Amino acid sequence: MCCTQKVYATSIEAYYILDILSEEEIKILEKISNYPRPKITNNQTILCYMHGTEPPQEELLKDLKPCPFLDEKGLCKIYERRPLMCRLMASIVPCSQGMAELPPFLFQISTIAMQLAENIDIGGVYGNIFDLLKFLHYYKKGEAEEVPDYLLNNLEVDELPILPEEKDLRKWVGTLYRTPVEEKITFRDLLRELREEFQSYESLTFLRDII
Repeated sequence: MCCTQKVYATSIEAYYILDILSEEEIKILEKISNYPRPKITNNQTILCYMHGTEPPQEELLKDLKPCPFLDEKGLCKIYERRPLMCRLMASIVPCSQGMAELPPFLFQISTIAMQLAENIDIGGVYGNIFDLLKFLHYYKKGEAEEVPDYLLNNLEVDELPILPEEKDLRKWVGTLYRTPVEEKITFRDLLRELREEFQSYESLTFLRDII
């Protein structure tokens, strides 16, 4: 089972999903527990390696339960709005045989993609998607006054984790940045616009005040 309850995301990803969830689906999320939570964000992990320190070990939970967004056929009910972590998932071994295993190059690309998402969501938080959805649901209802300890502050780190000898990875990033997404707008232009927009996005500014 690849689609487990180990799904980490940023708050903008959670807002995107929350918009399509019903009250009944929120109640289902409230019933699940004992899922893993990240100890640090992706950018904090990158800083650890940049400073020559080991990041804290993740909690390893045995027998991870299936994601509650799977339907009776095992298909994702929020597929079009699934988190980035799910979009980047591609294992070279069957998940039923144990832990998923990403190809090395895909793992590097995924790390950079997650970093870019965190850089956009400055002022927001990071955590297990189910924690995020429940918290943001109650915040929108005016029933959440502070950010729980298990949701982590996003950190902005512009330096990408690419070694000088990793020419293929550097080439991939360059191609990504130059890719046109609209007429006369490249991915890099869009990334810059999104970072500026979400830094002043009203539904996220409360996090700066609380934290």
